[in-house]
Amino acid sequence: MSGSQRMAGNLRHASFFTGIGGFDLAFEIAGFKLVFQCEIDKFCNRILEQHWPGLRRETDIRRLKHAEIPEAEVWTAGFPCQDISVARMGQRAGLRGQRSGLFYDFARLVRESLPGVVVIENVSGLLSSHGGRDFQIIIRTLAELGYSVGWRVFNSKNFGVPQSRQRVYIIGCYRDWRTPAEVLFESKRRKGNAVKGGSD
Repeated sequence: MSGSQRMAGNLRHASFFTGIGGFDLAFEIAGFKLVFQCEIDKFCNRILEQHWPGLRRETDIRRLKHAEIPEAEVWTAGFPCQDISVARMGQRAGLRGQRSGLFYDFARLVRESLPGVVVIENVSGLLSSHGGRDFQIIIRTLAELGYSVGWRVFNSKNFGVPQSRQRVYIIGCYRDWRTPAEVLFESKRRKGNAVKGGSD
């Protein structure tokens, strides 16, 4: 049994910086049970309520307390990318920025709750923000909390999506050094548009 298959089943999933629920839908398809969402945007929340009516949902991660989050083995977070994206004009604020700095609020909740698995997604610009120091902060934060951490950059064009969008995925497993690599370097994959002649 592969790492991702072993992690699925009826494991519970809590979603942070949910957006319109892309992560949530993918995890549901994989067999996870969604129990919580946190999203501040009003438009996104209307979409979420249409697809997951009645689900426990909070809006402001800055005011969220860990006791308000239902028990969940897996937490996902695609924290705001505006301050770390290379598409931003001028100097990037990185994790010091008002939006991308919300990572620290997520880290506070992880520290207080210690879920079994943490999955973080963001733009590939995270790797170069402040010369790589912002990425280092995220990895070190998880490691200091007892998480074994792995990361990998994926491009959506290799998974059946008709556009090129590179994203970095970080997986932290609490006191489990094997699973991050098993998940990120899964030998089996679903059908997609494989690129011949190499990869990005």
